[in-house]
Amino acid sequence: MTNPTPEWHYEYLPYTVTESDGSERELPNYRIFPDDAPEEYIAETNEHLPGDVQESHALLIAAAPQLLDALSYFFNIMHDYESSAEKGYIEVALDQARAAILRATGRASV
Repeated sequence: MTNPTPEWHYEYLPYTVTESDGSERELPNYRIFPDDAPEEYIAETNEHLPGDVQESHALLIAAAPQLLDALSYFFNIMHDYESSAEKGYIEVALDQARAAILRATGRASV
């Protein structure tokens, strides 16, 4: 099954903030972008949130096309469950869903 949209990825692009005492600190920030046009980013995380929360948001957003594909495939085969099971489509749907969930939760390599 081909993706109707390109894959999305994210990158860590922190801001540097200068404090009132002149010291600098890193402010976490993530950008989500399509594979075929990295300069045209889709979203940015909220730099006011903790870094780990921002990364979990970036993971979920970047996995959105894969999650949509898995859900669409599942929806399309469920109209005839018995036939889909006989043809092996249920296993394909489970594999797609598993891969999408692993990616969205940061437990899979891209």
